[in-house]
Amino acid sequence: MSVEDAKRAVDIGCTGIMVSNHGGRQLDGSRSPFDQLAEIVDAVGDKLDVICEGGIHRGTHMLKALSLGAKACSGGRLYLYALAAGGQAGVERALEKYKAELVRDMKLMGCTKISDLNRSNLRFRR
Repeated sequence: MSVEDAKRAVDIGCTGIMVSNHGGRQLDGSRSPFDQLAEIVDAVGDKLDVICEGGIHRGTHMLKALSLGAKACSGGRLYLYALAAGGQAGVERALEKYKAELVRDMKLMGCTKISDLNRSNLRFRR
């Protein structure tokens, strides 16, 4: 959750890190992963893979994280409710919904592939 920890991960030979506040439940007073993802990517993103694992609840959240430089996204609770409600079929349906939102919103942004995503796609509130 910090540039210092990310640099330490590089120093000890990690090939990837997860930026997460555990869904904001355990670390509810900390910054969100989105608030510091760009700083971490800028500091170590050329040395290891940065995966965003907090605050991913929609396809648009994936677009935001990938645009900020994350190599991948992980949603801890992304599929759990679907699994509880519908088993494997529920998870497959939930993942299809995420994919459909991701593809639709990429089209709206004028992006045809994940590698088209970058920070110029985002507008930040001031």
